[in-house]
Amino acid sequence: MASTKSRRIWPRASLAIVLLAAGSPGIAADPAPIPAAGQAAAPADLRLALLAIRINGIDQPDPVWVLYDADALYVTGDAARAWRLVLKEDDTRLFEGETYLRLDTAEGLVAGLDDATQTLSITAPAALFMPSSALLSGRTDGPMTRSGIGGFLNYDLSAQTASGASSLDGLFELGAFSGAGTMGTGFIAGTGNSGDGRRSLVRLDTNWTIDDPARLRSLRIGDGVTRGSTGTGALRFAGLQLATNFATQPGYLTMALPTLNGSAAVPSVVDLYVNNILQNRQTVASGPFALTDVPVVNGSGDIQLVVRDALGRETRVTQSYYAAPQILRRGLHDFSYEIGVLRRNFTRASFDYGTPILSATHRYGVTERLTVEAHGETTRKMQATSMQVSALWPAVGIFSLSAAGSHSDRGGGGLFGIGFERQTRGLSLGGNGEITTADYATVGDSTAYRRARSTVTGFIGTPTPYGSVTASLLWRRSRDQRGDILSGNANASMRLRRIGALSLNASRSFAGARDTTVQFRLTVPFGQRTSATAGVQLRDGELGATTTLQRNLPYGDGVGYRLQAETGAIERLDAEVNAQSGIGRVDAQVTRLNGASGTRLQLVGSVATVDGAVFAARRIEQSFGTVRVGPYANVRVYSDNQLVGRTNAAGVLVIPRLLPFQDNHIRIEAEDLPLDAIIDETKRTVRPYDRSGVAVRFGARAASDARLRVVGADGNPLPAGTVLHLNGAGEAFLLAPGGDAYLTGLAARNRVSATFAGGGCAFAFDFVPAGQTQPDLGTFTCTS
Repeated sequence: MASTKSRRIWPRASLAIVLLAAGSPGIAADPAPIPAAGQAAAPADLRLALLAIRINGIDQPDPVWVLYDADALYVTGDAARAWRLVLKEDDTRLFEGETYLRLDTAEGLVAGLDDATQTLSITAPAALFMPSSALLSGRTDGPMTRSGIGGFLNYDLSAQTASGASSLDGLFELGAFSGAGTMGTGFIAGTGNSGDGRRSLVRLDTNWTIDDPARLRSLRIGDGVTRGSTGTGALRFAGLQLATNFATQPGYLTMALPTLNGSAAVPSVVDLYVNNILQNRQTVASGPFALTDVPVVNGSGDIQLVVRDALGRETRVTQSYYAAPQILRRGLHDFSYEIGVLRRNFTRASFDYGTPILSATHRYGVTERLTVEAHGETTRKMQATSMQVSALWPAVGIFSLSAAGSHSDRGGGGLFGIGFERQTRGLSLGGNGEITTADYATVGDSTAYRRARSTVTGFIGTPTPYGSVTASLLWRRSRDQRGDILSGNANASMRLRRIGALSLNASRSFAGARDTTVQFRLTVPFGQRTSATAGVQLRDGELGATTTLQRNLPYGDGVGYRLQAETGAIERLDAEVNAQSGIGRVDAQVTRLNGASGTRLQLVGSVATVDGAVFAARRIEQSFGTVRVGPYANVRVYSDNQLVGRTNAAGVLVIPRLLPFQDNHIRIEAEDLPLDAIIDETKRTVRPYDRSGVAVRFGARAASDARLRVVGADGNPLPAGTVLHLNGAGEAFLLAPGGDAYLTGLAARNRVSATFAGGGCAFAFDFVPAGQTQPDLGTFTCTS
């Protein structure tokens, strides 16, 4: 039952307050005549009160004007949106030019008034609030940084002697970059007595690459490799290639990830557990919510959602998931289109190109559980097409079905394949089967090559409390003299607490030579970089043993080594030393093999330039950059909070390794700058293109500020408040009593104009920074 009291709540009006029954969504009293929606009601019918608001037991920060009559309460649409409440708009009131929505039309909503505290309490189910969502796997990188103009030369030189013969070989890569992309070419060169007729210089790939991170694609002009598919392999060619490149956005996820839905009647904290490990914590507002793209590991597992509200109440929701990289998220395209000519005799001939080729591969995520792929390639004499469908059945695993056809001088041929894979925390297994007809061929097959009649592969694996156990099988029925293959492999690994790791591998060939090999290996670490390994191998009844002591190179400068001894079918002694610095790596190796000795000396590094700076560095595999800190030397420079080094005498430091397509945070140590230095910023974020250089300028400069005094032609100071303008700029400087002025932004040659009541004048002077803070330049005479 509704009850009313009349009293003064706010100076704006004398108000009657409606108390709604706590258990009723509406008003029990007989309704009074209601004005038509959109029309102003008579003051006797509708009144306004400013009330405190409590929603689902949570006090809201601001009071709200509430319109009421004998039957209902109304609030503005802005207030409802601020509370994130969804109210129907079929019953509204217009009051003093503003539209009010009726509260009790929403199903399940209960409104009540605390007469003593003048508080309107609203109880509403979570479904009445606006839904919200949070993207958990999203990663936001900044804009791409335009590449500077420069280039690099990677080199890998190797000098060897063995059995009285010597050789000198080199692998080189020459690259150039600008804002228009990256161009590169590779080549190998060699001189020696190997007697294999090898040419002294052979060109490898030459191409120009333009990356487009915004569209997740890359255009390559020149030498490249096609994308293989069902029944086909990758082919070397020269021409044009347009393909998706998900690496241009490293945080982009191509596979479908699970989404969890929940609801909260009041603002709550949500803990997300993946396989019982806390992965994320979110604060959610009242209402339904969705956590999308939950980061999970491949295979199957469980996700648990724990919702805790401000009142301490807890709700748990658990669901299973299955994540598979083979399955694209719905609506996602993955393609590669190529046109050009095939390349032959790669690494042996520089310009051996053959027949024209057209190739296309396209994958598409039809749904979150179904991905299709189509491929086609054609030359004048051979054509091949294929189709593959991959489907995810979460409770079981991933099924794939593929078919291909070809036409060539042999005639028509076909291929059919099936596959299955399941990965769980306790067991992983899968297999693939493929059969072909006798005349099936693809563009990369030679005339004499014949595909196997059938190929079957399978694997199974399971973790153990101390390691893992895996096994695999290969069965191939051949059509030529290579013979059939039937082989199996089993591997077990075990972690030995405080000792190291133990592994056992066994393989058996059941066709042809019927070889059997068993290997046993123990690895013992000594710190983070050093380890010792001892192993025993039994192959077809012959016993062998291997021991190794190895110290890996550090990430930065340092030395590593490897000592190895092997006995059995092969008698071998190896000693190798590695030294690494910021400008490259040197390897020296001595080998004794079955009574013969050999040596090798290898030098690996690069020379690069960007923004006019030339430097030597380790081999360029990623991106790099130069940092300029004005003319200041010995300034510390950090990349992602790791000290890179200090600037040289010219104020320049080279950062040889930056992560391509990712935000790299560069900062300098301001404390290393002199007191009179001015710097606009000490932190910069760069997102470079792959294998390109960027120039990072911090713009540090000497302070160009000074104090001076200005007098007129009569020798007396100009009046206080005189306005000075420096070098015609708009900035104004005011003269202090006594003619004193403080000027900033001084140039080498300066002209100052002065304006005061009744006239004006000007004077000029030269400025040379002297390393002082706010130097006093003396007195200057201003003349008209």
